[in-house]
Amino acid sequence: MNPARRQPQYLDLLLLTHLDAFAPDSNQSARRSWWLIVGLMLLVAFFFSLILLVTSPQSLAVDVGQLEDVTGGVVPVVTFEGHDTFTNEYIYSVKVINQTGDALVAGALFLVLSEVQDLSGKDVMGSLEVPNQDGNIGGKPYFMIPTGGLSEFPSYQESQPINVRLRSPDYVLFYPPSFHVLGIRRRATQSVETLIQQLMYDGVLSEAEVQDAFEPLRRLSQ
Repeated sequence: MNPARRQPQYLDLLLLTHLDAFAPDSNQSARRSWWLIVGLMLLVAFFFSLILLVTSPQSLAVDVGQLEDVTGGVVPVVTFEGHDTFTNEYIYSVKVINQTGDALVAGALFLVLSEVQDLSGKDVMGSLEVPNQDGNIGGKPYFMIPTGGLSEFPSYQESQPINVRLRSPDYVLFYPPSFHVLGIRRRATQSVETLIQQLMYDGVLSEAEVQDAFEPLRRLSQ
């Protein structure tokens, strides 16, 4: 036996098991069964990709725009804290209240600065400096919302406050800023768990493969 020979993988065994589905005399039912399994595997791969997005801070910093806009249910509360007349820097404390009815995934919850209007109603956000932003999406600064070390942001709870500093080099007067919130509802990961369990019941995945599939979900709960 050649020690360098690659060990059979799951897809190899799956192909061998259902090889008769590709035979010229195979019936239509066997072909449908094969394509159903392939479709389910592609669906699982899609959900795994979503989970990897959630668990990778580097990916989140690039793909914040892929998250759901939950502003209608997650309400930002803005409080003015002070003004530095020398640098013309305005300081605000912002916390959010989760009124969605769902828990939100911690580490995937972002406060995005959406608009800052001067006294004439013109958006002047492009002329402001935001020295403590966590990143930028589409020209708009964002901040990661802290959840106090929890694995999720519970429904009907307030977040810890976020310090937002806006500096105007041109000494422009403006109204308090507007924000929107991006995040992922916890029920999305619960849907993945249900799908994986159904695949095990249908015999598509073994118990060991199910345990491997649940591993990314466990990381979300840590």
